[in-house]
Amino acid sequence: MDCPDSPPLAFAPPPEPPRLPHEELRARLPRVPEGGRVDEAEVRRALAGLDLHPAIRSEVKTEGGQVGVLLSVKGNGVDAQDCLLARVGPGDTEVWVPPRMQRMPGEGGCFVAAALAPQPQ
Repeated sequence: MDCPDSPPLAFAPPPEPPRLPHEELRARLPRVPEGGRVDEAEVRRALAGLDLHPAIRSEVKTEGGQVGVLLSVKGNGVDAQDCLLARVGPGDTEVWVPPRMQRMPGEGGCFVAAALAPQPQ
């Protein structure tokens, strides 16, 4: 078969994934005093107040008196997945990005359980 005389097809690069709201999440999550009780509904309200891009998936889980949060964007299956973890507990509210190696396909991954029981770095 002969090749057409037209130029090869050209495609625009894929759109950039939305930015995960690291500092905004840190600012909105509740701070629970030592000895206090974490309210999952309050954490969910804080997430709702972020007005997340539709491509950002969120997950919330309560376990052992703490609330874990996962914000992630679907990866391409080759590069490190873009995700953000948070944990709200009495006297302790943290937000972090797991190490790149953990976010690579086939490694620890980005799961809400990792927010509640972080892997060693």
